[in-house]
Amino acid sequence: MTATTAPEQQQHRAGKDPMRFHLHYQHGKREGSPYAGGSSFMERVSEAVASGMGTVAFLIVSSAVILAWVLANHVITFLSASWTGLLDGKGFDPAPFILLNLLFSAVAFYTGALVIIAQKAQTRTDQANEEAAAKHREELSQYQTDLLQRNTDLTEQIHTLAEQLSALTEQVHAATCGR
Repeated sequence: MTATTAPEQQQHRAGKDPMRFHLHYQHGKREGSPYAGGSSFMERVSEAVASGMGTVAFLIVSSAVILAWVLANHVITFLSASWTGLLDGKGFDPAPFILLNLLFSAVAFYTGALVIIAQKAQTRTDQANEEAAAKHREELSQYQTDLLQRNTDLTEQIHTLAEQLSALTEQVHAATCGR
């Protein structure tokens, strides 16, 4: 029978390990995962979608689709109505301001995609900086190890010279004092 303390017994009875939420950080780490405990299915899907959306090709293709959609659906009618609206004094984008909403939607779309692209670039920069810092730390550690070894060698040489000096001092003392 194993001796357990009262808190361990209470924990066992409750069936709740206080470290249960952190165990996946120690076990099951998937190779190449940016997440500490590996990626869940939704994390991998989200990462794949964000990675695909964070490309210039995605922006170009999406822009072409949006432009084709707008042209195919409403441009000619919209331009005709806008021209008529301008001539009639009603403005070129009458309420509910569809053109303005389209403009804001496009700005939000491009902003989101550009933020993802910038984040990916920053991640690459951070990784490169971390690799350089790790290499620098390794070189510095090696340099410090070499300096420590040289210091140890010099200390041993000083110790040997001190012993020799002590022996010579005793010899000179014995020769001059006659003992």
